[in-house]
Amino acid sequence: MSTATYHPVMTQPFRVQSKTSIRPQIEHVRQKFLECYVCNEDFNETDHVPRTLPCLHCVCEVCMESLKTRDSVVCPECNESHPVPNGDVKNFEKDGCRGYLVNYLQVQANETAITCDECTNKRRGTHRCKECSQFLCNDCTDAHMKTKVTKRHEITNVNDLKDCTIEELQAIQRCSVKGHEDQQFQYYCVSNSCDKPVCALCAVQFHSESKGHKLRTLMDVYLETKRTVDTLVSEVKHKQLTAEDTLNIVDGIISNLDDVQEKMVEDIEVAFGKCQKKLEERKEEVKNELLNAVSVKKKRLQDQLSSLNFHKGNLDDSNEFATCVSTYATPSEFMNFKDKVIDRLKDMNTRHFDVNPHDNADVQFHQDNMGEDFKHFANNVGKIWSSSLYIPKTNVTLNDIPADVEDVPITIFLYNIDGDPQVEGGVDIRVEIEDPNGKIHRPTVEDFTAKQGCYKVYFMSQKHGKHKATVLINGDSINPDGYRFNVIHHGADRQSLTYRSARIPDTPQPRNIVSPTNSDVTIVGRITPRDIMHGDVNCVDISFDSSVAHTSMDVSGDEKVMKVKTMKQRHGISFREPEAGHFRNYKGTIATKSFNKPGLFYWEVVVQYKILRLIRQTMLFEMGLSRIDCVDKRYTVDAFPYAWAVSARGCHICGKVCLQTWHNGQLMTHNPLSNRTPTPPTMVVRLHYGFLLDSTKRHWIVVDLKTKKVIFHFKNLVISEMSDPLFPVFAIYNPEQVQASLELLSGMNITGIPEEALDAIVIT
Repeated sequence: MSTATYHPVMTQPFRVQSKTSIRPQIEHVRQKFLECYVCNEDFNETDHVPRTLPCLHCVCEVCMESLKTRDSVVCPECNESHPVPNGDVKNFEKDGCRGYLVNYLQVQANETAITCDECTNKRRGTHRCKECSQFLCNDCTDAHMKTKVTKRHEITNVNDLKDCTIEELQAIQRCSVKGHEDQQFQYYCVSNSCDKPVCALCAVQFHSESKGHKLRTLMDVYLETKRTVDTLVSEVKHKQLTAEDTLNIVDGIISNLDDVQEKMVEDIEVAFGKCQKKLEERKEEVKNELLNAVSVKKKRLQDQLSSLNFHKGNLDDSNEFATCVSTYATPSEFMNFKDKVIDRLKDMNTRHFDVNPHDNADVQFHQDNMGEDFKHFANNVGKIWSSSLYIPKTNVTLNDIPADVEDVPITIFLYNIDGDPQVEGGVDIRVEIEDPNGKIHRPTVEDFTAKQGCYKVYFMSQKHGKHKATVLINGDSINPDGYRFNVIHHGADRQSLTYRSARIPDTPQPRNIVSPTNSDVTIVGRITPRDIMHGDVNCVDISFDSSVAHTSMDVSGDEKVMKVKTMKQRHGISFREPEAGHFRNYKGTIATKSFNKPGLFYWEVVVQYKILRLIRQTMLFEMGLSRIDCVDKRYTVDAFPYAWAVSARGCHICGKVCLQTWHNGQLMTHNPLSNRTPTPPTMVVRLHYGFLLDSTKRHWIVVDLKTKKVIFHFKNLVISEMSDPLFPVFAIYNPEQVQASLELLSGMNITGIPEEALDAIVIT
């Protein structure tokens, strides 16, 4: 069966009704759109035929052939690779719209510069054939009008085209099926097997409904698809505007950095000019700090500018192509491009780009120790303060607090674009809190970056219920929706709730945990005043038990953070008898509560470690559940039948630092924590794990809260009211090679239970 081949065209001038209406648009068509990106030659219908890639960038046929590598072509503008249909670049769609625009501009510019497209000696073109879309000289015009195939074509003198519209240059596309040559396209077959324009005769002969075809008028399909493209163009245009705004902001920051740098240099010169000559060396060091800080910022912002310019260029090109095709192409041309245009616009509309600047111009020169006593601080005079905080990565931790007690409902952690903690301090952070009555409070924000790497918000309210907090960093709100926490009416539980205040921490009383039968140890399954229920899950408030911790461990005053003591603190520990009641072998401690009552219990641990020396098969940390009689028999609990452990160590299998799961001396799983082999020194890693214990089903689920994935699902734990209870255990190893700390989150510090853990419980 013969099939119709067609070229995009419009059969009626229905889009532009006047000659003047299209000219302003034509005048703004970029030269880039009318010439080949590679050879810079104007597109034509002979040797520089425009061929369009799926990315909507256009290259002439000659250049595309030279770009072809095997069966693919790499776009010279955006570097995207595209397969060549059937190995022939001519199978890429021809963009007739560009040819019409080139012809139009040639006619409007200077008809004497128009050359004949038919003859080889390129004589001046005096006429144009509408059907062939070619300029012809006088001789070729005569021949064209005498040839049987072309003698009926519409020939127009170039002088008569000065006031023409685009439509008058567009060729009338006809069916190429034998015997249908005089038939224009009037219908469009929308069946999946066709999806093309057809003439009236083809509609009757080859596209009947009985054969599974579905016909609609070409105009209806064109208008419907054009509306879809117009909508996508509008959406992409919003993306363009956002990209432009971000480009302007980033460019402004870079310019501002230059101004700030210049001002800071002046400040440095003035400040150091007041000091004696011996400070000159320190002055240059500080200036270098400034230059380095600005250089890092500029590089980060320049990288973002480069990425944004690249992305915006693709947005511009895609939008311009779609707009030009939508505006200037004929229906059949338009429909020929519709899938590529729609796919490209959808693709560009879904591609993410960061609208937030990756750095800022926050650079300051702090004139520390430059007063009368500067001689005592000569080696530390002046410094460059630079904050590279990246607002989208700000971590705000919320806690419910008791009424009438100053407490910390909000803790703020700052990070840069790379996820590194920003511990420079001195960032302008303000908080506004709206109580249930609508009254605005401005609490105190204190800088704890030096010790804890965060900022804490202290607040006291007499109003119970939900409070809304707005956090402003450098004057800008970081979350338009705000943050919400509760002020709780605790009544008789006032004393226990006051314990949560970071300003007045309680000093825990030592607990004598010697055996599992000790009543002080077995606080099992009971909800204390600081335990919080999330549905059926008890977020039991547990702490590190400092009274039994190995003497090398440093447990914080609130018993929520544990790390290895400094070298000075550890001096002599290995050579003296451990204190009575403290673990001798186990390099850590247990929790202040254990479990054997039925129920669901949940807690979290934040792990942070820094590699000091090369890791091979070194143990980093261990977290687990264990009977008390398994603890302290050796330095880990992973080899015992009544212990289940998660530990990090240099893996002998893959050579990386892995998170491993163990039971009864058997390695269950191992997952790399780093892609580097071996893990390099100075590398800092921050991990966050959630632990859900189902003592009824005897399951224990470990979840990575950063990736939202279940690490391991321990089953068949030996736990019941008739058995010895299980204690959460925690240990840190090899401080000479790894600097690690564990932070225990429980009770009111838990904001929710990960769905992944709950789903695992339900499935089982």
